[in-house]
Amino acid sequence: MAPTESATRSAHVTVESVADCPFSMAEEYAAEYMRAAEQHGPEGAIGLPFLRRDVTLTFGVHSDIAEDGRRHDEVRVRWQSGVRFLPDFRGTIRFRIDGNRTRILVEGTYAPPFGALGAAFDRLAGGAIARASMQDLADRIATHLTRREGEWRLRHAAGAAPAS
Repeated sequence: MAPTESATRSAHVTVESVADCPFSMAEEYAAEYMRAAEQHGPEGAIGLPFLRRDVTLTFGVHSDIAEDGRRHDEVRVRWQSGVRFLPDFRGTIRFRIDGNRTRILVEGTYAPPFGALGAAFDRLAGGAIARASMQDLADRIATHLTRREGEWRLRHAAGAAPAS
């Protein structure tokens, strides 16, 4: 039996967060975070408003095609929830200069499970749950970037000669 149109319709989510990390280091730190998630570390859990669920996550770094100008990279990510009631997600993490910080944009799509019933649930509450999950991911990446940059600054401040 072929899937119905409502069963194949995807929902779109876009969220953002900001890290106290220079743009020049954001992709490197984010890839480090994603590698840990891919290895089923705690980074590989999605945060729902009411629980955390480990997912199977894969990613790849590619040229950012969404912005004209200077070339830079984006992280394409996909996760599989492994359970029928949570949708799989496919999306992109992009980085933008925000002064001395980096803005992290996460956008992607998922197909609500259970056809028309799932689409109705998605309109009522599922979309908000998906947005909260994506916001959690963006915020955790931002926290990682900020922490890694803070560690780098501490190491280099400790080794710096006092100003005369």
